Amino acid sequence: MCLQKLKRFTILLCLLFTLPLIIGQLPFPNNKMATEKKEQPHFVFAAADVPEPEPIMEKTEPFNALMLFTHSHESYKPIVEQATGLKAVYDEQTNIYSLQQMMEHYLQLNGITPHFLDFDVMTEMKLTNATFHQAYKVARPVLADYLQQSEYQLVIDFHRDSASKKATTLNYGEETYAKVAFVVGAEHAGFESNLAYANALSEQLNQIVPGISRGIMKKQGDDVNGIYNQDLAPNILLIEFGGIDNTEEELQRTMAVLAQAIRLAFVESMV
Repeated sequence: MCLQKLKRFTILLCLLFTLPLIIGQLPFPNNKMATEKKEQPHFVFAAADVPEPEPIMEKTEPFNALMLFTHSHESYKPIVEQATGLKAVYDEQTNIYSLQQMMEHYLQLNGITPHFLDFDVMTEMKLTNATFHQAYKVARPVLADYLQQSEYQLVIDFHRDSASKKATTLNYGEETYAKVAFVVGAEHAGFESNLAYANALSEQLNQIVPGISRGIMKKQGDDVNGIYNQDLAPNILLIEFGGIDNTEEELQRTMAVLAQAIRLAFVESMV
């Protein structure tokens, strides 16, 4: 009797251990193995859903531009008056030479690497008792040394025109701009190259803001310099950057346009 009870108990234990294994092999929905990887949904995008990236233009080499200020103390009456309370067209501190940081900002925004001739020409003229018409002679050896030491794709000598507001200010849209003009000395053998650079930049400026460039003034004959140190390189420009009555805001707007014009006329041709 005891033996029969023991056998029944043994059979019961075996059933309890084997029953989960038997059930696991039956085809119920939730009996997949936990280690099986769950299939991820697959999305198909139409070609129109993915925009084509715009080509990135990279310059093979930097576009180096050298800026100088032969008449470094030329100034603008509104700017000097705001800084000192005086109305002056020449000032030792607040002048065209002091606009370098503003110019650098707009040039860099347009992929141009700006360099500045570290030489205050008119201060040197005072120290050496040079007269006003000797400014280009005083600046010449320093500029020549810069050109010998480094290569520049463009050189600009910035000046401030003595003409009045009516001649040097442009109303365009809802803004006012300081006009620019180009001076090309025609009394040296290679002036046509300088003239070509001036024409290209003047035309590009007027394409961006019509009328912002007053055009080219060729200088030769009596009572003019006729060279302006442009014989030192074929890519030297002399720019009359606004006039005595232009404001700082007008000069900034024009510099933004000028930097863009340099990029379009010269920098992108190097890509």
